[in-house]
Amino acid sequence: MSVSTPDSNDAELNYLFWKDEILQVMYWLYGEELGKKVSGKQLEGLLNCPFAVLKIHFDKLIQEGLVQAASEADHYELTDKGRKEAGRHFATAFDGLQKAGHGECGPDCPFCYGENGEKLDDCVHDCASSHHS
Repeated sequence: MSVSTPDSNDAELNYLFWKDEILQVMYWLYGEELGKKVSGKQLEGLLNCPFAVLKIHFDKLIQEGLVQAASEADHYELTDKGRKEAGRHFATAFDGLQKAGHGECGPDCPFCYGENGEKLDDCVHDCASSHHS
């Protein structure tokens, strides 16, 4: 996939792409306790994009109130508003990957276990057939 540069005709689409990427990476780093403050160099490596390009998008993210400049030069951190929006982007992007696979549903899965906690024979995830008691 080829990503256009910020000065192309579709600059707004390009910004939306990078906004999503930047917010998700910053949210992941924050959530994994790998960095509340993220340097431009870190993001350059993680996003495989020159910081000069990312800086243009950071300026817009700051204007939107999603990111703020940190005390260290070329470091950024999510604002409260940014963390909320980044969390939504992250959850949407990884929604299907965060669910258990077939046969891995726990007793809280309403589709695989009845109200009494018993495994259903007609489990919609077909885990009942993969586990023999």
